[in-house]
Amino acid sequence: MKRFLFFISLHLFLFLLVIAYQAQADEHKWNVQEFDTYITTTKAGEITHGDKLRFFINKGDCSRMGILFTFSTMRDNKNLNNLQNQTLPIKINGHTIYDGAKVILVQPLFGGSMNIVMMQAPGLKSIENMISSIMSWYNQDNFFGIQLISKQGFNPEDYFDITDNNWKMDGLPEKISEAQSICYGPKVIETS
Repeated sequence: MKRFLFFISLHLFLFLLVIAYQAQADEHKWNVQEFDTYITTTKAGEITHGDKLRFFINKGDCSRMGILFTFSTMRDNKNLNNLQNQTLPIKINGHTIYDGAKVILVQPLFGGSMNIVMMQAPGLKSIENMISSIMSWYNQDNFFGIQLISKQGFNPEDYFDITDNNWKMDGLPEKISEAQSICYGPKVIETS
């Protein structure tokens, strides 16, 4: 009987290990998702896995896209909600983005022991130009990273326990093309 239980336990353990590995592998893939008015292409972070990088295309203009990203924090700062609607300074691959990123959502999780802060990089840009710039940085530096940086009156370490994250950009151009084709919708064949 002990052998049988050991045999079953071992197989159950191996089964769960394979399932966990497959779930983890899928998290490192791009996810394209359609919503009412926009399409997102999303990737999990390399440093903080739960932090997502999202490229979004508004269905009203399928030639331009924007960047959303999240930073989670377990830092206990009572003023975290005051970041809502503020523009925070950032660097992308070491390049300072002077317009920064606007905080569009501060969401507490797990009874407030963790918070998700969603930010939007400035403006909607041409998909072609943005993909070209991102892939150029990625190919040169072998990573795509966003870092929160200090400015007068703001020290990111007061609010965030981890102030940077990286994302793998392999396959991004193809996934953005997929999102853009969803945006344009099915082609209409005209007959005369």
